[in-house]
Amino acid sequence: MILRSKDHPYWHVAAMVVSNSQPVEAVELSFYRYLPQSLSDTRHVVKVEVEDFLDLIFMERLIENCPVGAEVAIHSRVKMLNGEIKHIPMIDLSTAAAAHLSKLRPFLDEDFDGFAWFKSGRSYHGYGGRFINADELIDLMGRLLLANQIGMPPTVDPRWVGHRLIARYAALRWTKNTSQYTEIPRRVFPA
Repeated sequence: MILRSKDHPYWHVAAMVVSNSQPVEAVELSFYRYLPQSLSDTRHVVKVEVEDFLDLIFMERLIENCPVGAEVAIHSRVKMLNGEIKHIPMIDLSTAAAAHLSKLRPFLDEDFDGFAWFKSGRSYHGYGGRFINADELIDLMGRLLLANQIGMPPTVDPRWVGHRLIARYAALRWTKNTSQYTEIPRRVFPA
């Protein structure tokens, strides 16, 4: 019953879907297995109609039916009712230090204040406050790489950015089903 907690990222995404001026048709999730240092990104993609996505019982069952040894991730891809594909801006940080969040402000400009931040265990996940198009997603990924300072430990996970550019969509984990991860993501900013 992980979605019962109002600090799970589901609630941020659901609020975006409900409040968007353009009607959303479907949201994309996946069951995936983490393979360290791999180029492959093995996922079983699940497209969820918006009515089902907003149904807490349906979503809890979907998550409970995740295959053993796999995790559930939300994808950035959102299908609008008019057929257009938009994206949820997403960020996977490399650090568990909250102080590093402010380092992203100059790279996110006015969108920084719209982000919600979730402690995911060893790092933070960020979700933007508005849907963006595919070109804006690529621009965001480039900005995130540029946020990593030369000679310093990375602020943003560069391998995550690489995988997401190859896949052409972002994805962030929603569960903690395997020993690879230390906790379920939970909202920390804004509280």
